Amino acid sequence: MDDDAHSHRSSFFSASPDAESSGPVRSLPLGEPLNSRQSDGGDMRTYTVTVVEELSNSLFALRWHDATLCNYEEQIWAPCLAPGAGRCALSGEHISKGERVYRPRIRGGFIPLNSDAVILASELIKASTRA
Repeated sequence: MDDDAHSHRSSFFSASPDAESSGPVRSLPLGEPLNSRQSDGGDMRTYTVTVVEELSNSLFALRWHDATLCNYEEQIWAPCLAPGAGRCALSGEHISKGERVYRPRIRGGFIPLNSDAVILASELIKASTRA
């Protein structure tokens, strides 16, 4: 599948759920970069997220490219409640336990390498209307 011009570039970090970002983070329109964030170890991973399609039953197909971890062309993300505190992979906003979020769907014994990623439901819906 070809890369979409509407890819959203940002930085991803694998820090503890309550870790604060190294600088101000704000939500930006699709295609614009977010401020960089670092993990506790100081490493940065750059990834792109593209909304491929809004599916039935409140599911989304996303393209997730991370040169340091994984690539998924049409990964299904499902709605759920956040199991704990964290950061939105799309906007960098803080997520509290119990907030409405989307996570990569786990099927069978396959656990995606980005299974710890979460996206605020409100941010994913905003991004899908701009795509």
